[in-house]
Amino acid sequence: MSLATKTTTITPFNLSSPAGTDIWRKPPTHNVFSAPTHPSPLPKIPLKRFQRAKLTFALPPASQLRQYDQAGLLLHLTKPGLPEREEKWLKTGIEFYYGKPYLSTVGCDQWADWSILPVSPWEGGEQRPTATLEARREKDQLGKSLWTYEVVEDGAGKEVERRPLRETNWIFALDEEEGWEIGVGGYVARPTTEGGEGVLEVEFGKGVEIEVLEG
Repeated sequence: MSLATKTTTITPFNLSSPAGTDIWRKPPTHNVFSAPTHPSPLPKIPLKRFQRAKLTFALPPASQLRQYDQAGLLLHLTKPGLPEREEKWLKTGIEFYYGKPYLSTVGCDQWADWSILPVSPWEGGEQRPTATLEARREKDQLGKSLWTYEVVEDGAGKEVERRPLRETNWIFALDEEEGWEIGVGGYVARPTTEGGEGVLEVEFGKGVEIEVLEG
């Protein structure tokens, strides 16, 4: 028997970030969590209730982007009393890397792991890199995990393809989810200050859709 769920939508928004912001953790000591989010602070949901989150966003054209500019969906995992150093997160979005936009997913348990795939189709020029991404709880014969997908839609907004980007297994293994909360929303980051102090502004044209178990 399937459990009842409810879906809420954070209304469409634009979000901007100054230079020098990031969400990234790399040994031996680098640990930054300074990117603007919307909502701010992120609304927290008991991890046991979280089912999925989905958003659509568009970055500026490549001519306005710089190395590591990025935006997308952020899942921030916290627990009362947990030191900031031990907070965990997953971000999935688009990141501009050596002159091209890539679909980028970063999961951080102890340290961050990064995977990228080319944005397709992308013709360059003044075309704005855009994507619809979804992170969702799934279960198979081996257990449960969080899958991130690129959702391809037709001109009418109907889903026509779901492209798997990454399976993350540690999230739902955290103390069997007991006591953990998940903050969900959009984020924007401009890590480098090379190129000046200009802001990066990103349009989240359909807001953020969040589905949770009722209760």
